Amino acid sequence: MTRRARLVLARAAAQAIVRHARAERPKECCGFLVGSRGRARFAVAATNVAAGTTRYRIDDAWHVELRRTLRRFSPPLEIVGVYHSHPSGDARPSPTDMAEAFYPDWTHVIVGMKRGISIRGYRIRDGRAESVVIQRESGDSI
Repeated sequence: MTRRARLVLARAAAQAIVRHARAERPKECCGFLVGSRGRARFAVAATNVAAGTTRYRIDDAWHVELRRTLRRFSPPLEIVGVYHSHPSGDARPSPTDMAEAFYPDWTHVIVGMKRGISIRGYRIRDGRAESVVIQRESGDSI
């Protein structure tokens, strides 16, 4: 039996993600989770450059610039995941999310807004999604 992957998500980062999702509705919001070693300390909001309301895309040049900036921190920070919302859907990966998941070690946090707010995490590898346990800093699961 394999252990499920875990992500420790700072309370302020979780709150920022939900605020971002509400502000961008009906469009999907998106951004990066920044931290280190399985801990997301910060949510860095990005502009969704995708047209329409049912997909997201983060500008490639902005992504590269963020990575350069994070390398300057001491201790180092890195992108540990990505987040986005499903304004009228559940917190589970869509077929597009599955097809466009290019970083298999990242946690994909999805905010479902179909019935209230639901936050779930996934590792997406080779077209398959594995659920990730999201814990608050205090140790409680979300």
